Amino acid sequence: MIRQALILLLLVPFSAAAQGPLDGYLKGKGVLDLAPSFSFNSARRFDGANNQTFDTPYRGSLLSLFGEYGVHEKLDLVATAAVVFTENQSGLQDGGLFVKYRPFYKETAKMGRLGVLFGTGASFPLSDYEPTATAALGQKAVTVPARLIVQWETPLGIFFNLSGGYNWRLDDLQETDIAAIRRVRPNYQPIDPQDFSTILFKVGLPTKHYYLDAWVERQFTSGGADYVENVVDLPQAYGVSYTQIGGTAFYSERGRNGVYLSSGYILGGRNVSRILRVTLGAVLKIGGR
Repeated sequence: MIRQALILLLLVPFSAAAQGPLDGYLKGKGVLDLAPSFSFNSARRFDGANNQTFDTPYRGSLLSLFGEYGVHEKLDLVATAAVVFTENQSGLQDGGLFVKYRPFYKETAKMGRLGVLFGTGASFPLSDYEPTATAALGQKAVTVPARLIVQWETPLGIFFNLSGGYNWRLDDLQETDIAAIRRVRPNYQPIDPQDFSTILFKVGLPTKHYYLDAWVERQFTSGGADYVENVVDLPQAYGVSYTQIGGTAFYSERGRNGVYLSSGYILGGRNVSRILRVTLGAVLKIGGR
């Protein structure tokens, strides 16, 4: 029950781009990118606290929609939404609204281009799902990130991206959910959802007809509750840490609309399943040249 809820928590950032909605590129004024995708997700193991590992098979899928619009040459708006499908329950999961701003962008003939971006916004549940139900759709988290993104585009075409930030959890535990746990655990003392930090390194190569990248990401939460086998708890309060790797391959015949294949794998962590994700998607560009 709880392990499946944790698994689905981590799927939202994968919906359209491996590293999430805040990357190092801007679309340009008046350009809209839409990226529908479908992900296949599976896991065999769940990592608890203190290096405990549990054999917990899981299979599910995710239908996502990602949209990014260039309001200005230095400013983009981003929106995401996701629908989760499992054997026991399906429905709207979480979505988000974000903004990216690039105050610095320097180009030189010898060193290429260096850009610095700031990103923020909010992710939130799109439906009033029950986070304590069997095969819950997510953690029902409300998160506000603050991210700094530095991207170096070399004269050879290869780019390097380093981004990191802090994520505030603004959601509160619901009294009805706490009461449901206390019916089984009368002495249950809930722990509030904890903030967390993230850092990501990515290298890639964009060309006229294709785009390739590979990345590694780390999420860390210092506090929060921990999963204990056969003990009912609120996954909303879990502290989740993990390391994951992945990559993306995109192809476009005319340099605009195209299709992509991406994948990610969680190597391990705390209160997280070792998810393997494979995503098929398309990118539709509206506006611009």
